[in-house]
Amino acid sequence: MTAAGARPWTGFLFPGQSSEYVGMGVELHREHPLFRAGVDRHAEQFRRLTGISPLDVFADPAAQTRAELLQPAVFLLQVALAEFWTSCGVRPDAVVGHSLGEYAAACVAGVFGVEEGLELVSARGRAFAAVPGAGRMVAVGGPDPAELESLVAAYGDAASVAAYNAPERIVVSGTDEAMAELVTAFERRGWLTIALETTHAFHSTSVAPAVPALVEAAGRIRHRTPAVPLALNLTGGWAEGGELGADYWGRQLTSPVRFMGGVRALMDHGCTVFLEVGPGRTLTTAGRAQSGGNELWLSGLSPRTPDSVTVLEHLTHLEEAGIPVDWVRYHAPFRATGRTAGADRPAADRPAPAPSTELPFRIERVVIHESASAARSGVAVVRHRVGGTEREVVDVSVVDDAGRPIVEVFGLELAAGTGEEAGGPDQLTPEEAERLLASLDGLTEDQLQDLLPLWAGPGASTPVGSTEE
Repeated sequence: MTAAGARPWTGFLFPGQSSEYVGMGVELHREHPLFRAGVDRHAEQFRRLTGISPLDVFADPAAQTRAELLQPAVFLLQVALAEFWTSCGVRPDAVVGHSLGEYAAACVAGVFGVEEGLELVSARGRAFAAVPGAGRMVAVGGPDPAELESLVAAYGDAASVAAYNAPERIVVSGTDEAMAELVTAFERRGWLTIALETTHAFHSTSVAPAVPALVEAAGRIRHRTPAVPLALNLTGGWAEGGELGADYWGRQLTSPVRFMGGVRALMDHGCTVFLEVGPGRTLTTAGRAQSGGNELWLSGLSPRTPDSVTVLEHLTHLEEAGIPVDWVRYHAPFRATGRTAGADRPAADRPAPAPSTELPFRIERVVIHESASAARSGVAVVRHRVGGTEREVVDVSVVDDAGRPIVEVFGLELAAGTGEEAGGPDQLTPEEAERLLASLDGLTEDQLQDLLPLWAGPGASTPVGSTEE
């Protein structure tokens, strides 16, 4: 347990297959050099193993239907995300993965390296690709575990319990015929059932033909004792060092995932902050179901929210929870390679603001941090989103000297027909900034007075960071 006032302990949760979506990680790869470096460092090995780049798998729906491409892509995405979060000062005190995600958890725990993990997970994907897709998986809500297990056991090898995800949340896997009959039995008892979209009946005897090839590949990998506490799928308890090896991965393939026990182990270990490292929110949803309400649960990347918004929101929540976020490391690549507002053009050369009193912007959301009123200087860091339309959309963070965000504007969208020549977001004038901020609800006059000089950026006519009263 952590001592009073100490940094909260953090658990990393690594989701399995079916959490992926088209475009996962693409924006973060494009926008943030720390994450991009983590992916690109292993892109050549990925291409050698699969014949395709990882970004192509991240973005291509057809590629994501092929296990030999998808599984190593999910693994690489997860370990690169873990490296990204760690670079920002968010270190795991314990880890747990779900099915495929256990490989990334083991890698982050130090059981094997990223290159070894890519070799192993690529072999796993090829082994699955060689097994014809068959069977179904169904999530069951509200069951009595003992009664459900009894119903499933009656079907022998035709059906299995695939995962214990949370209290009253169990996944069942098996042949089409067995699953159809079981769903009828479950619904007759009033249990909610949800059919899962999967290529195979994972964690059942249906995928047993993939085990020999996986065990052979795992036998070529040296497994080390975890350097970070790792909760195991097979037991829900801690890896002591001798369990992980070729035989473990073979048994893991056809045995139930005891994720509920793994989360409980992390909570008992003292973790109060949980971060889903990968795409989706499946694991944070399952974990929250057995939470006492005092933990912080942060989901993974989402197709509904820009990656840049997700990571900045999470870093803010983590800092508020007591995690010492390394904002300097987070912002350093932007400040080294990107342009800042007004820094590349003198004020006299900038075009005058448009005469219209209407603001030529649209905004998704603005976050004003409590530190804004106390900040004495700031610089605006602009991150461009992919366009493809006549509108240009950017996210802007105004950061203080320590790299800590003061104000964050998400989804700043210029009107059609404007751009750099018309005073685009990289060249915001003080007047445009004033109109921008004045249009936002909820800002007090004091906040405006504090924030306007910071927003103007270096080189603007409004003084920045004056120390005189």
